[in-house]
Amino acid sequence: MPSYSKHDIVLVRYPFSDLSNSKVRPAVVVSSLRIFWLRLAFDRRIFHHLSCKGSFAGSKSHTSTNSAVVMINNLIALALSITIIGLVMGIVYQTVSRAADQRQYPPSGQLIDIGGFRLHFNCAGQGTPTVVMDAGGGAPSISWGLVPSEIAKFTRVCTYDRAGFGWSEPNLKAPRSSQQSVDELHKLLTKAKIEPPYILVGHSLGGANMRLYASQHPEDVVGLVLVDSVHEDQVTSEQWKHIGRELWFYQALRIASRIGLVRLIGETNLLPILEDLKKDLQKYPLVVQALFDTFKSHCYCPHYWATLSSERANIRKSFEQLREVTSLDDLPLIILSQGSKAPEVSDERVQRWAKLQEDLTRISLDSKRIVAEKSGHLIPLDQPELVVDVVKQLVEKV
Repeated sequence: MPSYSKHDIVLVRYPFSDLSNSKVRPAVVVSSLRIFWLRLAFDRRIFHHLSCKGSFAGSKSHTSTNSAVVMINNLIALALSITIIGLVMGIVYQTVSRAADQRQYPPSGQLIDIGGFRLHFNCAGQGTPTVVMDAGGGAPSISWGLVPSEIAKFTRVCTYDRAGFGWSEPNLKAPRSSQQSVDELHKLLTKAKIEPPYILVGHSLGGANMRLYASQHPEDVVGLVLVDSVHEDQVTSEQWKHIGRELWFYQALRIASRIGLVRLIGETNLLPILEDLKKDLQKYPLVVQALFDTFKSHCYCPHYWATLSSERANIRKSFEQLREVTSLDDLPLIILSQGSKAPEVSDERVQRWAKLQEDLTRISLDSKRIVAEKSGHLIPLDQPELVVDVVKQLVEKV
């Protein structure tokens, strides 16, 4: 290592302090300046290195936090992208499949505009009086099975789908109460130019609608058949709570059906509602079983679940409207009630239902009740010949 004089040391420490000193040699000054700049540069590197080491823990924590935020943002963006793509694909799937269903399952009757929406209406046979039929809650007209075609052999019979069910277009601007259904049916019969007299036939909730219709248009109705009809006092407090829970489920299905999710689950045989129905239909003739696919295609429509939800939500209102029907005078009335007990149904519930069905006979001075011993609630499918027979009795009577 080279040795330095005191002048060299002074110049290294204070490079410009003594340049005028005559004793300082130029070579030594140049060498000393070079050593100073090298030393300065070295010191800066050391300072930078130490500074980095001093702040390393903090900067590492800051860098890790930024990386985590960036990763979370990327995951959110990815999830949103996948969701949007899935929604678009679902909507396209639903739209294309719905169009295919409409081609594969065309309406069996005609669509009649009654003021902003069209109702499906199907008539067959000839003669008078005309038999007009209304199906149960959430059910399309095809749920009558073989009954209409048999009635058509001795008189004219007309079935229809309430708004939002079957092939009928929805009308969700108004609550789906019994009164709303009565008003729409009356407009439909007028538009279709189906002249009275009518024999009305209603199954389950359709029975409530037909009772109300008969009370408000007595001059047009000459007979009434209630097929295991609802009763305004049938729902218990516990059942009202259950209905409230059902509404959330129906709304969820409405939303899911918009993006094709209900259709996708249904087509993979994973939708319990449809699978249970398909299983129940296995005991009926093949012509009835074949109707399942048509009904299933209706269930894939968002407006089906929206209408069903509205109908259930307004069932209390419908029952209140029904309580106003205290008497139908001497209108010929036949009440068909289920007589077969399902294993899961308690004896108490069966007895209560039988009592309510018997109570329906009080609304007319000319009434009788017949128990369908081999039938559950779906009498039109379990014993269609019995429904046809009582209708024929009224046709012959009037």
